[in-house]
Amino acid sequence: MKQKNRRYRNAKISEYKLKKVIWFFAHNLSVREAAKRIKLSEPTIANIYMRMRMKLKTNGMFNFQIADAKDRPAQAIWGPKHRGAPEAHKELHEIETVHRIVAAHNFRYVEKLAVADPKQWERALQIYLSDRKVGRYNLFEMLPEGTLTEEGEKQRQFDPSDVYPNSIILINEKMVDPHAAFFRYVWQLLLKSPLDAYTKL
Repeated sequence: MKQKNRRYRNAKISEYKLKKVIWFFAHNLSVREAAKRIKLSEPTIANIYMRMRMKLKTNGMFNFQIADAKDRPAQAIWGPKHRGAPEAHKELHEIETVHRIVAAHNFRYVEKLAVADPKQWERALQIYLSDRKVGRYNLFEMLPEGTLTEEGEKQRQFDPSDVYPNSIILINEKMVDPHAAFFRYVWQLLLKSPLDAYTKL
């Protein structure tokens, strides 16, 4: 039987709903705000938030214990509320904050889209058109093997009116959305190390 939720074992919710909750978590929505946007109770969402913080502590990018540390690395940033984390576990919020900062610098969005694939070409055009005013991405055309520009380069700025049919469009995020970067990191982490509803908090 195929597992219902690859990222949350023994859970009663689907991976689709979990993804929404983790998206809200990554975007700093409170439990109450998240509950308003999805058909899940506040206790359920609070439980997932706390499990996610524990997961960052046990399986995140860093292995450190800061509960009794005098020099707390993120104390000046996260403030006194701890975003729902109990006082006894306030280090969880600090660990979460450190992960958010590092993810924003290391989990930049990158995508490769094939011109020859109609769906991927359509997506490349959508990103290109929507990004003209925002300027969040760099779009490059990676030329087919053996093809060079007049300057001898293997890639050039993407121009949808002049593109090789076998090129690959490379999309790099230059203006990183820190919340989206944190979500990408967390969502990858949960695939490698899922939450487990049977684990006690």
